[in-house]
Amino acid sequence: MVDLRSLPPDLQARYGVRRRPRWVAPLIIAIAVLVGVGLTALGWTLANPEVRWKLLTWDAVAADHTRVTFEVRRDGADEVTCIVRVADGNAQDVAYAPIVIAPGDDYVQPTYDIRTRAPGRVVDLLGCAAGGAPPVPGPEFPPGTQNPPQPWSTEGQP
Repeated sequence: MVDLRSLPPDLQARYGVRRRPRWVAPLIIAIAVLVGVGLTALGWTLANPEVRWKLLTWDAVAADHTRVTFEVRRDGADEVTCIVRVADGNAQDVAYAPIVIAPGDDYVQPTYDIRTRAPGRVVDLLGCAAGGAPPVPGPEFPPGTQNPPQPWSTEGQP
């Protein structure tokens, strides 16, 4: 097989042998490096959020409230808002509560009593964020119902 680049210039012109510009290879390498750096930065950001949270326990204490305990790791100077949702056995929301954790320790383990409109069967800690509400789904109550006032308390209870 004949290498077309070894032919005389007039034959190369006739048969369409083109030289690749010298800047193409460095451009491709530079783009690959930039994409790699971008993906690394994105991975680092997603793997190390500024606020970490985890649902620890929950207990359906009574038909009208559920007790939730969770942990939050954050910069102690930040006020953190966490969103907790309680659902019944049919996955219908029975409570939805934004919980504000004041600045303080880097690690906190709050326990919160959430008022429910029916017995809770599933509890979700949807998310936590510093400096405002986290970007999580809003409450999804069945038509004709609404979120009970939060938090639950013994005031006005028989």
